[in-house]
Amino acid sequence: MQKLVQGLEALYVFHRQKNVIDALLRGEIKDIKVSQSLAIDKIVSFGLREGFLKIGLKSFPDPRKTHTVPIEVLLLPQILQRLNDEHSLLLAPYMLNNAGLMAELGYNAEVLNEGFNDQNTYERQAPFHGETLKHVLNNSKDGMLTTWFNEQWLTHWREKSPGRTHQYILDGTKINVPFHLYKKYQNAGCVGNEEGTYEYGYKVVWLYEIIDRKGVIVALTIVPIQVHDLEAARPLLEKFPFEEKALLIADRGFIDAKLITDLKTDRCVDTCIPLKKNMQATQLAVSLSDNRNLWKDHPTRPGQWVSELNSDDGSLQWEECPVIKSGALVRWIKKDGEPHEVLFVTTLKNKSAKKILEIYDQRTEIEESHRQLKENQGLEKLPSKKFVHVVFRILMSVIGYNLMVLFLNSEDCKTFEEYSLKTARQKRTLEVNPDVIIYTETGFAILRMMQLLPMIMEITGKPRALLLKLFKNLDLNPAPS
Repeated sequence: MQKLVQGLEALYVFHRQKNVIDALLRGEIKDIKVSQSLAIDKIVSFGLREGFLKIGLKSFPDPRKTHTVPIEVLLLPQILQRLNDEHSLLLAPYMLNNAGLMAELGYNAEVLNEGFNDQNTYERQAPFHGETLKHVLNNSKDGMLTTWFNEQWLTHWREKSPGRTHQYILDGTKINVPFHLYKKYQNAGCVGNEEGTYEYGYKVVWLYEIIDRKGVIVALTIVPIQVHDLEAARPLLEKFPFEEKALLIADRGFIDAKLITDLKTDRCVDTCIPLKKNMQATQLAVSLSDNRNLWKDHPTRPGQWVSELNSDDGSLQWEECPVIKSGALVRWIKKDGEPHEVLFVTTLKNKSAKKILEIYDQRTEIEESHRQLKENQGLEKLPSKKFVHVVFRILMSVIGYNLMVLFLNSEDCKTFEEYSLKTARQKRTLEVNPDVIIYTETGFAILRMMQLLPMIMEITGKPRALLLKLFKNLDLNPAPS
């Protein structure tokens, strides 16, 4: 056991920029690696530099008592795979091909070639075998994985999310699987639609905190597809540590007077939600708006009208939910010439109709997050049918999505229209000024190539001879003499 620990310690290196640069000038370095970063590598590098990605991955509930491949090394290529829309568990180790990422993860880049152990039978092509993570997952429990995401990662999302609003969107999305295979997927379900068709698979219900115009998924639960959104959401909301005066935005699928009342009275969490047309509160609001002539032009949509309501003057009444205070009733004319109304209500007091609609309109952003996850990260591509594998793949996609959002925030990118994973992957441009990683026995420094070259020009004597030797080793395809 002691030998195993010593072997692992030998693989660790630490970011010691000044010490390693001083060693470079003295000619006391061990190795040099050039790291070409593609767009996806830059996103992951951001998470590693900020410090939260490695900590989050290391907190994974690893069932192994002993190991040679650290858990964060097993999980990092899974994030890279999701961001690259790749999904093979066996091929995941091949995603670890960037020396800079390995250095930022805290390991000598030599492990990319030499691996973390000498247990390989054939010539090594990746730092570890793809089956390694499979064995970890087969000894894990799906409930522990969702708890890991919901509890261990929450602090990281909150600390690394400048522009937090404390406004949360509660939403659900279906994860479909093929009909002819759904019985082989553990815990998958079946649900009928109004059109008489059926869908098969899972449902993910999640909480999404709005960060400026984008947002981060901060908690989720995964259930069979036929489970109602509200039933899946109840335990999620009960366990989630909302801040006081947080605001929950939800659609009609989550209407529950008692839940809204309890959130407000017991936890000081406000709610904004549309009510159904056949509810007594909506019908009363329509009648009062007509009788009192409360209709005004919609503030942003021509050809629509809005009526501003509140509980103080009796124009807003939802008997089962006394904590509702403000409302906005919207009317438009359908193609058949009949009027149609939707009543948006909130527990926030004295909110104008315009403000209520602005709050609820933020839900449209989560539709784009669904598209990003499904189209650009392959959320519905589930090669393995074991439920713990399904949960794991969904979690890796969500972590990758959150990482991308935080990266875009750091780049001052306001909307997904300015950036998409698909565009980034297609460009695949090489850097003209790549990173160079310089190693000593126990540390590393990362310099840009154009930062390193002036230093090299000033080095003489034995240090210069050592650098020439190291650079010659880097040149795998020398030009003909």
